[in-house]
Formats: sequence, structure tokens, C-alpha cells
Amino acid sequence: MIIATAGHVDHGKTKLLHALTGINADRLPEEQQRGLTIDLGYAFMPYQSITSNQHQTLGFIDVPGHEKFLSNMLAGVGTAHHAMLIVAGDEGMMPQSHEHLTILRLLAMDSLTVVITKSDLTTVEQQQQLEAKISQLLLQYGFIHTTIFHCSAITHQGIFELKQHLIELADSEQHHDDSLNFKLAIDRAFHVKGSGLVVTGTAINGQINVGDSLCLISHSNLKKGHSQPQVVRVKTIHAQGKPAECATANQRVALNISGDIDKASLNRGDWLLQTAPTTIIKRITVKLTANQPIKHWQNVQIFHAATHTTGRIALLEDQQLIAGDNALAEISLDTPLCLTEQDRLLVRDPAQKTNLGSAIVIDLLPPNRGKRKPQRLEYLHQRAHINTLNEIIEFKLQHAPQSRQQLIEQHQCNATVISQLLAANETINQHGDYLCYDSYQQALEQQIITTLECYHQQAQDNLGVGKERLYRMAALNQPAAIFNAVINQLLNQQLLANTRGWLHLASHQLQLTVTEQQWWQQIERVMAADPQPWWVRDLAAKISADENEIRKLSYKLAQLSYVAAIVKDRYVSHDYLVQMATQVRQHIAQEQKLETAEFRNISQLGRKVAIQLLEYFDKIGFTKRKFNYRELKDQDLLQ
Repeated sequence: MIIATAGHVDHGKTKLLHALTGINADRLPEEQQRGLTIDLGYAFMPYQSITSNQHQTLGFIDVPGHEKFLSNMLAGVGTAHHAMLIVAGDEGMMPQSHEHLTILRLLAMDSLTVVITKSDLTTVEQQQQLEAKISQLLLQYGFIHTTIFHCSAITHQGIFELKQHLIELADSEQHHDDSLNFKLAIDRAFHVKGSGLVVTGTAINGQINVGDSLCLISHSNLKKGHSQPQVVRVKTIHAQGKPAECATANQRVALNISGDIDKASLNRGDWLLQTAPTTIIKRITVKLTANQPIKHWQNVQIFHAATHTTGRIALLEDQQLIAGDNALAEISLDTPLCLTEQDRLLVRDPAQKTNLGSAIVIDLLPPNRGKRKPQRLEYLHQRAHINTLNEIIEFKLQHAPQSRQQLIEQHQCNATVISQLLAANETINQHGDYLCYDSYQQALEQQIITTLECYHQQAQDNLGVGKERLYRMAALNQPAAIFNAVINQLLNQQLLANTRGWLHLASHQLQLTVTEQQWWQQIERVMAADPQPWWVRDLAAKISADENEIRKLSYKLAQLSYVAAIVKDRYVSHDYLVQMATQVRQHIAQEQKLETAEFRNISQLGRKVAIQLLEYFDKIGFTKRKFNYRELKDQDLLQ
């Protein structure tokens, strides 16, 4: 368990920790010379657990009280769940006492302990008056269950009682959530002679063991647009100030790491994660709680864990908020942050240096358009009231398919969470990397069928469409893996048919008459003997038939995909198309593109007819023209 201090400068935070732990948390020479805490300090208190009767260690983060070092203070309390507010008995609540108390409220600390120090300099009556004032103030700030202690770091009055309270608090701390992956917010990096690079920080979630690998997420790399993490290996671990084989959430952790990394590339606020995010986050949707008036598109500072950046707030429903309001908002970040859904952020005014409010992240990938549509706002309002991991994932799936890997990244959870969810809920299906509910899959099936029904009515001279074109017509922007699975299911159910690469409704069938079948057999032999595009008039002359009759027959043959019209009245056989497509596919696989002159050499056709055939390939979606060459678009066609 970790407890962060808070309070006005020179109110005795560091001396109180020294009385509790015997450790001077002011580690910098300048701090010791000036008697002023500048950066974060750390101390540890061994104790005997009352509940388990085992030896445990309580960790403390000592933060600066001076207003000039507020960013360091926020880096300390930003990773803690418990806090001690220290107030000097001879001075009472001072400006930074009020500001720190506001910050602790906005960060929603799990517990707050108030310690009135320097009790040796005050009378009992003064202590009682100050305690009454602080109790009333705590109620105004919303802290209901807060214990107040009177202590002296000089005489050690009240230190024992405070220790017992903190031990009881630590014993009642809930165990870490095994469903979450390891996350550590780095606040220091240094070299140890003989060991190498060591990073320290507070473990937010999960567990890490000696020998495990972690992904280093550097904010400086994210700022440059590099999302590829650096992989490091954990050589040794110190947890709560002691050597250990593993470290868990809510512990102060020092990791001796190895990898292609040096101290100069590390900064406070960087992360060590088990699962690295693949998306750079520069825009998020949040549930915003205002502590002071907030205007639409206001410049703000965003503090997250041990780091911070600047940005702008876009209110989604109002133009301004007053203190105490809750609202949906979108934050555009000037530099990316490594965020997880449900992370809590502190929002400050960089000009006025005041605390504007706090925010909880509810969407890491908001849409580019339609963010204020009623359906979107209704979705966000519902999402904002859900807190547990499984409920959040199920809620997302009820509205749209979700990528399994993206869910793991956005929530930094174990893959077993998804597996357990699939096992517990049989109405959730997995196709490739995507999860979806049965209801979504059934709706997509109906959409595909309806799309083909409309297509058959509008294009009666075509048998069907290629898979990629059908995807664009019926399921654009939907996961291709689910679309492919639905197509296969419809084929297996014989609701759809695949005729020589063309998808169509099984009920959409054409048949040749006996005479037409005889003519087709003659045409097929002619095209097999001389495989090239044929004009209708030439075919009619070749088999001694009426040109108009062969023209009508050719339309029907094209519907059946026996032949294809590359231009009006000019046809090729399906076998010839497959042969040409195979050669095109092989050429592009080797050369990555196909020039017109190269296709002329492959097909041995004249320039005009070669271009006609290439443009036919473009029209059906087999190839795509780019400048003066072609690339493959749907390689599954004409197999």
C-alpha cells in the first residue's frame, strides 16, 4: 500500500514521515541544505499485519508543499490511492493546504487521513478549535469518513496511534485485481554501479516477476509519432524498499532493467506495460466534473499519473459549465498520453493556476464526425455510468463489434478476461480478432441479403458481385473478419451461392433452353480453340447463326458468368478470364504492379483490346488503376 502526503510548505510532512519510518525522505543535497522538499521523496514503514500476522511494508510518497513545485506534487499523488493531509497546529489551513485538499478530492482518493502536526507548540484548546474547523471543511469538500490525529514529530506524541491507524488501513486494503496487466508509472531513472539502469515508480495494476519482459512507452517517442515500444527485461526487483521476486499493484517498485535503452531517453511519466498500445492517443472522450467554471474550447493542463500535457476541452452539450456540474467532453491533447479507459485526470487552468476539475476517460477512440449526434450522446451517457471491466466490455459489444486486441490495450487487461467472457456468454461470437453479439451477426446477414435483393432487381443482366464489392455495398467500415464469416455461413446455409467467383442469392438462377445450350456448346468450342475477346457478329458468323439471336444469348451467358462482356458486344470466356487473371496475379506478386505494356506481352493482345480487358478488370474490382499502372484490389476474384 502507498500513502502520499499533502499539505502546505513547512507544515512538517517530511519530519512526520521521519518519525513514522526513521527515514529522511529529502534525498537531494539541496533539499537537506534548505530544509525544503523540492522533488518526490520515499519512505517505508515495516509493520506486523494484524489480520495475517505477517511482516508487511507500508510505503509513503513525500511531496513538495511549495506552490512552485506543484507539478512534482501532482506526480506523487497522481499514482496513489490514499493520502495524508498534514496541517501545522500553530498555523492551521494555509493556501496550499486548501489547494492540496481540492486536488485530493478531485482525484477521488480511497481514503484521507488528516494529521495536525506540531502539537507540542499548541494548547489542547487550540488543537480542538483547529480540529473543529478542519472537520467542517472536510464535510464541505465531501470527505465524510476522515480520521484526524494530533502528532508531534519532536515529542512523538500521537505517532503510535497514527501508526496503528495506518496499519489498520493497510490491512483493510483490497488485494490487487488479477485480471489487469502490469502498469508502472516511472518517476525516477538512475544507474547503479554493477547493476545498470534502474527505474522506480508506483505499480498501478497487475504483477511482475523477475525475468519478465515489459514494453517501455516513452512520451517523447509518442510525441514524435513513434508508437513502437522498446522491450526491456526485468533483471531484479525491489518492492516497498526490499528485494523481491515479484511486485504487485499499489507498491513502490524499483526495477533493474536491461535492453536497448539508456537513462537519457527516459523521463518522468513514461510507462512500463505488459501490453503496449498500438494507437497514439491525441483525442479522448471524458466524463468531466467541474470544480470551477469551464468554457467550451478552453486551454487546459491535463495531469495523468506522473506526467502532464496541455490541450483543449470541447464540451459536447453545453458552452459553459459551472462548479459542481458533470458533463461529457472531448479533450484534444497537444502531445499524446499513454491512457487506459477509466483513468482519472486532473484538469487545471495553466494561466490562472487553478484546479478546473477532474475527468474520467470513457473513450480512447472517439469518432471524427457525429460526436454530438443524439445517438452518440446517449451512448456516452450510458457508458459514463458503467465502472466494472466486464460490464464495460459487454456494453461496447452491445453497440458494435470490438477488436479483442484493442480491448486488451484499452483496458490493459489479461487475455483471460476475454476468454472467460466468451465462456460465460454464449451469445458472443469471435471471428478472427473480432467479437460480436449474435444479434449483430444476424443483422449483418439480413443486410447482405437485402443488398443482394436490391442489386438483382437493378442489375438483372448480372449474375452477382465480387466479395469485396459486396463488402463495400453492405458492410462498409465493419470488420472484414465478421463479414467473411457471415458470407461463409450464408453459403453453408445455401441462402447465397458462389458461381465462378460471383456472389448472388441462391434463388437468383438462370437456365439455358435446349437450343441455347447447343449454341453455347459451339461458342465454347470456338472460344477454347481461339482464346481471345470475340465480337458478337464474329461469333454468329463462326457458328452460322443469326447475330441478334447470339446477342440475346450472350447477355444470358454473361448473367450465368459463362462469358463476360469486356465492352458492349465483345465477349471472353470465363476460363480465359481466369487464365488472364492468374497471370496478372503472378506478375503483380513479383513486380508489385502491372504496366499496360507488360500486360500486352502477357496476353499477346493488341493495345486497344488489352486496354479494354484491363479496364474490365478495374470495373469488376479485380485490379485498381493507379497512375499508369495497376495494382491488385480483390485477389479472391477469378480464382
